[in-house]
Amino acid sequence: MTDRISLDYWFPKLVGSGVNLPITEIIKTDADFWPWLDGEESPSANEFLNLLKSKGDEWGYPLFLRTGHTAAKHSWKDSCFVESEEKLGPCMFGLVETSAMALPGMPTDIWVIREFLDLDIRFHAFWGNMPIAVEWRFFIEPRRVICHHPYWPAEAFELIQHKPDDWSELLEEMNNDITEKEFMLLEHFCDLVLVKGKFDGRWSVDFARGKNKTWYVTDMAPMEVSYHWPGCENG
Repeated sequence: MTDRISLDYWFPKLVGSGVNLPITEIIKTDADFWPWLDGEESPSANEFLNLLKSKGDEWGYPLFLRTGHTAAKHSWKDSCFVESEEKLGPCMFGLVETSAMALPGMPTDIWVIREFLDLDIRFHAFWGNMPIAVEWRFFIEPRRVICHHPYWPAEAFELIQHKPDDWSELLEEMNNDITEKEFMLLEHFCDLVLVKGKFDGRWSVDFARGKNKTWYVTDMAPMEVSYHWPGCENG
């Protein structure tokens, strides 16, 4: 059965489509990570860690690490943000642990190394000190954009402790910092995703803006498993 949620399904469809993408390498493995969760050794997991270390030598640090299903980005410094080789093992463990704790559990047979993008960051939040940057989510289906929303709603921060005192003002400013020309560009990118990627059904497409004003497609998922802003008639 095709796993439409996994990055290794949707990302290859976008390559050559004309949208901006972070440089990405997809790695498949049959390593057994479960012993790590019990504090035990796993030869296959250790071997895969060494493989990623060799990849890190090729890529350089920092780099962005995720599985096919998750980046566990709220944990940031303990999951997807690999600042150095010394952090690679702990970040791998963080992703394995997050995947195992999810209900239902998420697979760990697909791993992804990505270019670390220099995004338009406005503040930091969550337990992993995650950078909160200018991002938008568009919902699409064949031949049209259904709707779009800022990626970060206020409710994502209301109940957490790790956030700046002026987070509400910073968030409002960030979510309104987009021009009509940029909206038109993102809608054009959505058209490219649909036409060149040949996606069927309804999807979410996440865009992030770099400090250099470049917009990147960073994530996709079937609409039925994607967060939708409360109150939207399309949710």
